[in-house]
Amino acid sequence: MSELFTKPTLLLVDDEARITRSLKMLFRTEFDVLTTDNGHEAIEMARQQTISVVISDQRMPIMSGVEVLRGIREVSPNTMRLLLTGYADLAAVIGSVNEGEIFRFLQKPWDAEQIRADVRAAAEVAELSFAAASRQDLQPAISAAKARTGILLLDRDPLAHELVRRATPPSNPLFWARDLDEAMELLDQQDIGVMVADVMDGQASHVGAIKALKQTHPDLVTIVLTQLRDYELLVGLINQGQVFRFHPKPGHVGTFTKNMQSALDYHQVLQLQPETRKRHAVAKSTKPLLTGLSDRVMGYFRRMGVN
Repeated sequence: MSELFTKPTLLLVDDEARITRSLKMLFRTEFDVLTTDNGHEAIEMARQQTISVVISDQRMPIMSGVEVLRGIREVSPNTMRLLLTGYADLAAVIGSVNEGEIFRFLQKPWDAEQIRADVRAAAEVAELSFAAASRQDLQPAISAAKARTGILLLDRDPLAHELVRRATPPSNPLFWARDLDEAMELLDQQDIGVMVADVMDGQASHVGAIKALKQTHPDLVTIVLTQLRDYELLVGLINQGQVFRFHPKPGHVGTFTKNMQSALDYHQVLQLQPETRKRHAVAKSTKPLLTGLSDRVMGYFRRMGVN
């Protein structure tokens, strides 16, 4: 006798009926698909029932997709969140991470096989996350452990160091790497849980290294400092780098301090519940990650199995 199988629930939020119809057709055999064109209703649905995955469009008349996903994160943090957009919207990219803590940033027109793979992966992670959340309260352990977590700054700018120093709690060791070679050495030698990195070092890019580090150090929580306005680059850092926060450079120390505290807390969640690392599984990159890096850094990543 076959076991009873309950489909995971997928919620589609979009004010364009043709979009929800197309996505519902795509997923109806694998998911119990719910739809709404109202962001407030979507949040209430996530409050009242178990939603495994939500895909929200960004541009809607009442609430933006970022606002919808932020609301769902507050009422159902284990629901996996994906943002869909057909526009090159930098504010949406940054907000989707900082406010919605999304799993993937999806762009129209979508590739059917890719979006299926992303949503399947999200549903698998949601199942683990809901199960883990029902087992224990992590807050006491988080509070006890996070004071020992090391913080690494990858940026040669003294102003960035001052920002991070002011935001770092006195009990947390802070390490300063001026380049990738120093960063790799510190990651090898020290117990680093949070990395703060500028995406650019002069004319050199740290983007490939940030993406590769998420593969080799899945419990490393990354805050990216940036002055860049490059839409595609930031989307890549979300999908292939699973960055935790974007922070404008130089930015406000009060906001950065809140980001740092959140990053330290989340590192401890990843330590205490290793299964939640899957929430930050990276999408495969269509471009090589290791171009433009020093031989030493490239050798390090290749030893860890990154191509």
